[in-house]
Amino acid sequence: MSTEAFQAGVAALKSGNKALARQHLMQVVEQDENNEQAWLYLAGALDDPQEMRISLENALHINPQSSRAKQGLEWLRKQHPALFVEQTPAVPEAASAAPAAPATPPAPAYTGATLALADIPLAANPIPDQPSASGPAPGMQPPIVAQANPVAFGQVAPPSIGEVPDILPCPRCGAQTRYVEQRCRQCGMNLTIKTDRQTQSKAPLMVAGVLTILPAIGWLISALGLFLLVSMAWGELKKEMVAGIPEDRRAAFIEANQEQIDMVFDRFVMPILNVGALWLLVGVIGIVVSIALFKRTKFGYFGTLIYNLFFFVVWGFLAIVFARQSSAMEATFAQFSQSSQGAGSSMPINFDALISAAKLIIQTVYFTAAYYFVTLIILIFAWRSLSQKAVRFVPQFEELADGNGHFNRGVVYQKRGMWYLSMLEWERAVKLNPRDSTYRHALGLIYEQMKRPADALQQFEQALTEDPNNLRISQDRDRLVQTLRA
Repeated sequence: MSTEAFQAGVAALKSGNKALARQHLMQVVEQDENNEQAWLYLAGALDDPQEMRISLENALHINPQSSRAKQGLEWLRKQHPALFVEQTPAVPEAASAAPAAPATPPAPAYTGATLALADIPLAANPIPDQPSASGPAPGMQPPIVAQANPVAFGQVAPPSIGEVPDILPCPRCGAQTRYVEQRCRQCGMNLTIKTDRQTQSKAPLMVAGVLTILPAIGWLISALGLFLLVSMAWGELKKEMVAGIPEDRRAAFIEANQEQIDMVFDRFVMPILNVGALWLLVGVIGIVVSIALFKRTKFGYFGTLIYNLFFFVVWGFLAIVFARQSSAMEATFAQFSQSSQGAGSSMPINFDALISAAKLIIQTVYFTAAYYFVTLIILIFAWRSLSQKAVRFVPQFEELADGNGHFNRGVVYQKRGMWYLSMLEWERAVKLNPRDSTYRHALGLIYEQMKRPADALQQFEQALTEDPNNLRISQDRDRLVQTLRA
């Protein structure tokens, strides 16, 4: 949830919708008050200088070395000096010794962390075939900090406080990509992720579910009532069969006439039971897909769509047939009525009642077809509340206290094919725990994946220094040496 909210907040901030960005980012902070990047991006979504200061101080309290938080506070000091009348001018030095910042600001709370480009360490050697860039990238002017010092991130300038960077590295190859790009031009990786449209109204979805489940319940109740009526009628019929037969001879009579009784049951009762079973199945399917729709699943949506489309086609076909036959039916009844009156017939046929009944049936068919048509229209409008939108993936790279956190996060990135991000995480893990052979072995493998064999061999050698008896590291080292010699 925090990742999706963070990505949605970043996308909203990028599009200039600060109100929506605050809504998403507040969710992130409420779930994780120690998320430095959440507070930093939240500061860029705020309008009140006091609330902005609280967000920046929270970020600085979490990470006293955060240059982005210090720059933001320095800018606030110049723009709103009244906010700092009780503080000393030296923000960077005082920040590290300051007491804990307020736990939560009066305004937003942000959940989820964004990749702090300025805090990511550079690889030992630049990735081959990467374009170089000097100075801040276009569109990277800070909205809060007057002038930001460019800090390298894979040869990309960092974003300022609360700003979504226009230049991001490709998670797989590290190539520079613009925020608006959806696919890396160098390796072809999809740069977007799917996230819920959290601001979309869910009312059409609920209304469509109610309109679907009501007739489904009607079908179910009708089926159960039909079963009950048939059971009672069959019981009465069997009683009438043996009504004039003495009690002691009834069993013998039923046994002697069992074949005829079965024939009556199969010919008259079984078809009605089959209709009831069909009604029951229709009702159960409608209830199941409606409940799945209430749970906002795609199975429920498409199941409900197909379910209502089927009935709309059936009742629509009947409506067309009846519409074509209604005029002819009324004319025929009128002709019969005139013929009967002219011939002086005394047949007890009420043609007006028949015409009224026919009209009622036709109107019922029209209404039912219109009911399912309206349900289908509402389902079409409900799709946006169920579908997801594609937003640019912004990695979460806040500093963690131990190497295990960075290593595990690198494993997650590696499984998703995000080799460059995995390499950065494992570099951090090695920096925090340089004597861990597992970290160095993993970093060597990802260096090899990133076409940096010399760095990979160095990591394998250092890993073997820490764990000389590790067979897997030794095999990977020997394989790489043979590859380099070839």
